[in-house]
Amino acid sequence: MCGIIGMANERKIKDELLHGLKLLEYRGYDSTGIAIGGENIKVYKCDGNVKRLEKSVPKDEDGYIGIGHTRWATHGEASAKNAHPHLSPNGDFAVVHNGIIENCDSLKARLEKDGDVFKSDTDSEIIAHLLEKHYDGDTLQAVYKTCAELIGSATFLAIRKGENEIYCSRKGTALVVGKCENGTMVASDALALQGYCDCERVLLDGDVAVLGSDDIRIFSNGIEVEREIIPFVQSAPTKCDCHMQNEIDETPTAVGNVFKSFRTLSNDCIAELNRSPRIAIFACGTAYHAGLYGKYVLETIADKPTDVHIASECDDVKFLSPDVFGIFISQSGETADTLHALKKCKSIGMKTLAITNAPLSTITFLSDYVIRLNAGAEIAVAATKSYVCQAFAVYLIAMKLSGKNVTDCSVCKLTSAIDSVINSCEITENATAKKLFFIGKGADEITAKEGALKFKEITYKMTDAYPSGELKHGTIALIDDDSLVVAVATNARDKQRISLAVKELKARHATVVAVSAIGEIGADETVHLPPLDDEKTYPLLSIIPLQKLALKTSLALGINPDKPRNLAKSVTVV
Repeated sequence: MCGIIGMANERKIKDELLHGLKLLEYRGYDSTGIAIGGENIKVYKCDGNVKRLEKSVPKDEDGYIGIGHTRWATHGEASAKNAHPHLSPNGDFAVVHNGIIENCDSLKARLEKDGDVFKSDTDSEIIAHLLEKHYDGDTLQAVYKTCAELIGSATFLAIRKGENEIYCSRKGTALVVGKCENGTMVASDALALQGYCDCERVLLDGDVAVLGSDDIRIFSNGIEVEREIIPFVQSAPTKCDCHMQNEIDETPTAVGNVFKSFRTLSNDCIAELNRSPRIAIFACGTAYHAGLYGKYVLETIADKPTDVHIASECDDVKFLSPDVFGIFISQSGETADTLHALKKCKSIGMKTLAITNAPLSTITFLSDYVIRLNAGAEIAVAATKSYVCQAFAVYLIAMKLSGKNVTDCSVCKLTSAIDSVINSCEITENATAKKLFFIGKGADEITAKEGALKFKEITYKMTDAYPSGELKHGTIALIDDDSLVVAVATNARDKQRISLAVKELKARHATVVAVSAIGEIGADETVHLPPLDDEKTYPLLSIIPLQKLALKTSLALGINPDKPRNLAKSVTVV
């Protein structure tokens, strides 16, 4: 859950490194730093964001090779001493690392027994110490020997003083490399290369690369190999004051892109889905909620039995077999728990489909089939347009399996309705409410769950979601005049039941806000959704007022919604 970047160039690279770190800040932003190579390695790092780091780097810094890092803390608190890069004891090596070294305790104990003194609380500093221990005149061999000792997720970049090359090792989390006008670059996300490189090469797990100012050498199992050169296909983020607001606004365009992308899905994938007696969906967080919606549409539209699993719990999942089809949903394509579940399912012979917004991420290489959302860069930590796009992708699968046709006209109507909701459907912000609840019935409960998650993520308020009929089975004990309840109601069949729940809440003095496609249900305030041809697509609309409510509340509380505390966009650790 960290961002790493490196550049070897024929001109000074300080500004490029700092710019790349700003683009990677969404992957971790509790501390940051850069190391500039040369006859001696100079390290600049701090707790806090890249803007703070920028002030500490001399304007006349003249290095031509360097590495940088944005951190999301795992081992050790967020502080300057735990920020990357880390130096080896004699200062010959500097390292930045993404992942978790599972055998760090035993390695550190051995190194300390040999007399090494550690300056940080991180597992990452171990890599710098090992490189120094293994160096015997050949840096590449020192990298190999170090990699052989590391268990877990250990993707890192290293530079050695007096050398003009960056050594890159991919183990577990992603790395991409590319040539730019005056040199070469490497990063954990292709976004950091855009504007400098026209294309990229994705390193595969186990690859080691050596980047000079004019060449890139890639090795697999010690043998130099070629990796496919791929043009960039993902747009860079738009410059704006609030990425979350901008990304909500981009939802209609993003949904249209999903429809275009879905048309390229292999017919073999649809045939495999049709043959499979059962589907298993694996995902985490917001993507898990998209999976719950997927279960709803796959079962109600396509009559396909579907199970949804939180990916981190995959080791306890039973009844998987080669005839079950696996769908894996991940915005970043690098979600460690989802990748672990994917590997487990492939190991037993399951066919697999990835739904991701990162076209060249790890998940796309591991899966048999891929739906690339092409929703454009999503920088805000809280997923908005990507959630709607994930849900829409599974809806399209369900419609295809049922033999029903989704037309350009119907998609145009849907995107117009989404645009209308973005521009006209507002829930009054209530930042002072002490207790917050989201309720719904059927698919609307899924929307309630996602709405509650958005609220938690960017307002830090404790809230939860429930089926509307479950309130009286315990939760109603919490309801009083300090309670705000958002009721989602899009199915006319459920109008009587949800209206009764609203009456029960108001009888206990709660304030109730409705997001409704079925008219008034007795709430204090109602946001009315526009009509849709297919009521099963209402969850694609009804989530948007909840996203906007969370955003408005976050801003009212003085919180930066793009970078909520303790969270990172790409969860690359288990």
